[in-house]
Amino acid sequence: MYPLRTFAAMIADSGRGNAYVEAIAAAVRPGDVVADIGCGPGLLSLLACRAGARRVFAIEPDECIQLAREAATANGLGDVIEFFQSDSSRTELPERVNVIVSDLRGVLPLFRDVIPVLEDARQRFLVPGGIMIPLRDILKAALIEAPEYYSELTSPWERKLAGLDLSSPLSQILNQLHKANFADEQLLSAPLDWGVLDYTVGAQTHVAAELNFDVIKAGTVHGICVWFETKLFQNIGYSTGPGIQSVYGHMFLPWLKPVSLEQETKIHVSLHADLIASEYVWRWDTTIPGTSGEPAIRFAQSTFQGTTFSLQSLRRQEMSYMPTLSEVGQAELWILERMKGEATLQSIAEGAFAQFPGLFTSLARSIRLGRGTVEKAFSLKSP
Repeated sequence: MYPLRTFAAMIADSGRGNAYVEAIAAAVRPGDVVADIGCGPGLLSLLACRAGARRVFAIEPDECIQLAREAATANGLGDVIEFFQSDSSRTELPERVNVIVSDLRGVLPLFRDVIPVLEDARQRFLVPGGIMIPLRDILKAALIEAPEYYSELTSPWERKLAGLDLSSPLSQILNQLHKANFADEQLLSAPLDWGVLDYTVGAQTHVAAELNFDVIKAGTVHGICVWFETKLFQNIGYSTGPGIQSVYGHMFLPWLKPVSLEQETKIHVSLHADLIASEYVWRWDTTIPGTSGEPAIRFAQSTFQGTTFSLQSLRRQEMSYMPTLSEVGQAELWILERMKGEATLQSIAEGAFAQFPGLFTSLARSIRLGRGTVEKAFSLKSP
């Protein structure tokens, strides 16, 4: 799921790392069975072993699981950790576990289909009364002053290059989420809680709140900063808030334009995040009261507006649409039909090359498509 550099940054994040070390040591008892969901290079699995786990099930669909196997062997734990290269939702464990550990977040815990994955693991893997690490994540939000970062997002589209108007993508940019790193002094309001993800009872994929911010010092607001605080186990946890350098960073929801505000101004924000298929759609509607006879300012923003859709792609989403295979699709179907464990990739690629001469300019291209089709089929195959 993550590139190796990201795993390295996660290990180097001492706030996160020390908290997981402490939480796993406190939660895992000698003889416990532990499941590590999305084990990556295997650090949390190794920590569970060190805490006395009798058995650890390390689950990871990515090829980086090989690094976890090597780490287990290097630490003399190859006979304690059992590896499953698969999505956890398609994994069957030989026994239920006492503890589930994971860190599947992006900038925020609202990341792809992670919440349903963890809920599936809780229901199918965890013994009654078992422990989830993390226990819960608390979502936080505040108004932020970020002139330099905002300018980085907007100024390329506002300037005229050779007299050309390039501003059409600007609205799209301002309706997208952006990862940033902010300092505590950039906050122009106190942080507010806007959602709690309680993994012990099943976190919800829809999170929404009506937030009323009070401006604590005069300044120019450029948008909303969102982060999280976590409770891993008991009182052990950490924050990713502004001023804290962490691997997660902060989520920035820009306003359509910066607004200068006086101290004690009250700002209303309706904040929503909804999981649609495997991605989140965000909406942030802002109301800023008018002053000196001026009307209120209202921004209605969403990541849906920040997405480019062609008319053709929208039509393909209609239930009445009748799909047909492209030539590449026909070639992939031809290849899939021959994946019965009776032919080598070489022979299948040679057959595809002969069957679709207009598609492949060389046998090497046919081999690449064959390998890609095999990988797709492998990712869909049940363990």
